[in-house]
Amino acid sequence: MFRILIVDDEPFERDGVVYLIRKFGLDLSIAEAESGEQALAHMQAHDVDILLTDIRMTGMDGLQLARHARDLQPNVKIVILSAYGQFEYAQQAIDLKAVQYVLKPVEVESFMETLQKAIALCAEEKRESERQSRLQQVYRRGIQSEKSTLLADLMGEGENGTLSGEDAQGELLRLNRLFAGPGVSEDRSYRFLMLDTRLRFFDTVDAGFEALLGERLNGEGAVIVLNEYQALVLLEARAGETERSLERMCGDLVRWFKGHYGKELSIVCSGSFYDFAQMRAEYRKLESMLESKFFYEEGFVLFTESALPQLQSSAIAERAIADISQCLSRKEWDVAQVRFVKLFDDLKNGGHFSVIYVKYICSEIIRPLLQTKRKGDSDYFRDTLEAIFRTAALKELRQLMLDLFRECGARSDQAVPPEANHKVVDEVIQIIEREYHTDLSVDTIAERVFLTPSYLSHLFAKQTGVSLIKYLTMHRLEKARKLLQETNRKIVEIGAEVGYANYPYFCSLLKNYFGKTPTQIREEGRA
Repeated sequence: MFRILIVDDEPFERDGVVYLIRKFGLDLSIAEAESGEQALAHMQAHDVDILLTDIRMTGMDGLQLARHARDLQPNVKIVILSAYGQFEYAQQAIDLKAVQYVLKPVEVESFMETLQKAIALCAEEKRESERQSRLQQVYRRGIQSEKSTLLADLMGEGENGTLSGEDAQGELLRLNRLFAGPGVSEDRSYRFLMLDTRLRFFDTVDAGFEALLGERLNGEGAVIVLNEYQALVLLEARAGETERSLERMCGDLVRWFKGHYGKELSIVCSGSFYDFAQMRAEYRKLESMLESKFFYEEGFVLFTESALPQLQSSAIAERAIADISQCLSRKEWDVAQVRFVKLFDDLKNGGHFSVIYVKYICSEIIRPLLQTKRKGDSDYFRDTLEAIFRTAALKELRQLMLDLFRECGARSDQAVPPEANHKVVDEVIQIIEREYHTDLSVDTIAERVFLTPSYLSHLFAKQTGVSLIKYLTMHRLEKARKLLQETNRKIVEIGAEVGYANYPYFCSLLKNYFGKTPTQIREEGRA
């Protein structure tokens, strides 16, 4: 449906045009204005396909309006409607490339033909625009494909194998020309984005993925799929880019990927480079950086130019292994578990070991335990070690190890020593006090303290005498009562402030907990 703006300072004239449009069923969306100034204001805020205007109007006349409209929306189709047939007016209409100059009173059949002609011109222009858009899209995809082929050759993923020397520099210059376009300087700096998924993905998507990703990057990148889990993107490095702006771009890409494909995507962003030697160096940094993905949650964004945590001495880990092994030999499952968690906290927050070494630590810790518990059960021993080395993330490995500890001795209520219990519960209470207004749940809190939701609920209830959810609710409602009695804020705002955006539910909770409505609670505080 096309949009028509009818401009005339006489309401009955506008009504007559609207009547004819509706009577003859023209597919037009109608807007009206009673002056040139009002029409121009409308066009500054809305697209108009057809402008139908009278000439003689108070203030800005129709010809002045048409000139401003042409400047504002060059493709608008102008139809002049006037009771005056002077040649000067008609000549100006021709200069403005008006579709038609129609004299009042209008002859219905001729007037309808004029509007249908204007609609046909709009339709033809739309078809041409769509055709040009399709051609441009095909062209961009062709350029995108050529960029990707060149990048694959440069990175050793193409059928020609890894290029080197003059051949490589020549291919990079070709890539430069594709990025620069005609008439633009070919001096370009680039950067890589390594896209990484922990589950197989890139071998399951069709050929359209690269085009879709290219469109998401405004058609500026070259994309090659490296393997089932990784794809490499080459982007031009823009002047004025900061780590923050790049992180925002990568974060948007991570969210788009999750929304479109329902999977987590992680990204490592390289530093900038402009020649082949630098390109290879940055690529090696990407590969090295991805070794550290084991220590991060899925959906991370990393930068090769950011300093990695300093390597810690392996002696720290060796001492931890010996300490935990002694606890296990004395069957102090609870103490061993707590010290193991402490070791993992140190690994995650303070230092950086290789993935293989971390898994080695775990296998050394669990080896005597498995050999003692399942003598003669070589399959169980082998399968457990394989499970350790198959883990894809630090969090996953931690949970596997904790499950093994509990299986071996943590079935009683004394799964961790009393002091450790208190520490965990205190940490949970601190989380609630800091973040009660957010979307907290048992699952999210349990994940934060590295316990299962059921075990955390049991531990919290045992230490405090109330369930975790009840404690969270009590804390929120006490905060709400304080705000009701000490401020004049609206009740609905207070509900949202303490984590209850649903107003009726908030009021119901207050009534159930305090036996009073929000208004009664407020009045009670001011009595």
